[in-house]
Amino acid sequence: MANQNDRANRTPMKVLVSLVAFGITFLATYVFEALGTHPDVLVGFGASLFVAGVTFVVQFLYDVERRLDKMEEQLSRHSAENEARINEGFQRISEATHLFSLVEASAMQTDAITQLVGNSVRIKPSPQLVFDLAQTEIQRLSEMLKTLGDSGDLTYDGEDRDWLLGLTKHVNHSLDAISTTLDVGGQDYFDGSLWQSDLGQRYLEAQRDAIRRNVRVRRIFILDRAELVEDENFRRVIGMHHDIEIEVRALDPTRFPRQFIPPFGDFIVFDGVVSYQTSPSAPVTDLNRATIASTQLITNPVKVQRNVDRFNDLWKVAAPLT
Repeated sequence: MANQNDRANRTPMKVLVSLVAFGITFLATYVFEALGTHPDVLVGFGASLFVAGVTFVVQFLYDVERRLDKMEEQLSRHSAENEARINEGFQRISEATHLFSLVEASAMQTDAITQLVGNSVRIKPSPQLVFDLAQTEIQRLSEMLKTLGDSGDLTYDGEDRDWLLGLTKHVNHSLDAISTTLDVGGQDYFDGSLWQSDLGQRYLEAQRDAIRRNVRVRRIFILDRAELVEDENFRRVIGMHHDIEIEVRALDPTRFPRQFIPPFGDFIVFDGVVSYQTSPSAPVTDLNRATIASTQLITNPVKVQRNVDRFNDLWKVAAPLT
């Protein structure tokens, strides 16, 4: 707006300067004629005035050319900036369109994915701790989905509960589990076992719901000592399984066929396609029960089938518990 006002004021000023120059020139010519100045002087004056005019025009043209060059440079820069912004905008649109097409083509529920994205943008940078936690969880979820998509193995340090309960909640056909018992230095098996914990109770309840969906649930207890079969507390654990109609068998260590190597950790095979297995850590003292060092989620078909075959072989030689 200011530039337009300057241009509007500049034109009358040029006209005024031109009129003043005309008046001065006309007055000088009149004075020279009145004084009877020699014609050569008048010619010299006119020539000087002409040269001055030409000089003025040249300077004006130079100024115009300089301004045109500057304007051209500004237009080129502005055009490049606009082109970059337009390209960036189209690129973002292209990426968004590509992501949306992937979401639409995904076998997963579209609503769940869009809700994840929508809820993610609600996280504010402050407080920083909450923001960092959300960022870490998103990264962890992204890596988990990538690993599952590549049929890889997921490892969780320590004892997991979300994978275990989630898989049990969504299993469709079969749940085959092997549970080992460990001698924990005379500690009461029932009080120190998974089944008395909050996770164990939720796990049993999830198995009850699975059985109601006509899922076959089988469990083999690998005994660390033969007399455990008659242990009162162990029988209580077996009773908890019978109450919800889980098929239970026990494998006496003295009956291990030589060709079988007993598993060193628990594992569960869901629908014959996913294997959930744990690795125990050594107890700190003889009075502490063995804890879970790590949990693995196996989706590789070859590895899963290996556990399926191992379970079926052990199921054949294990003794039913009544």
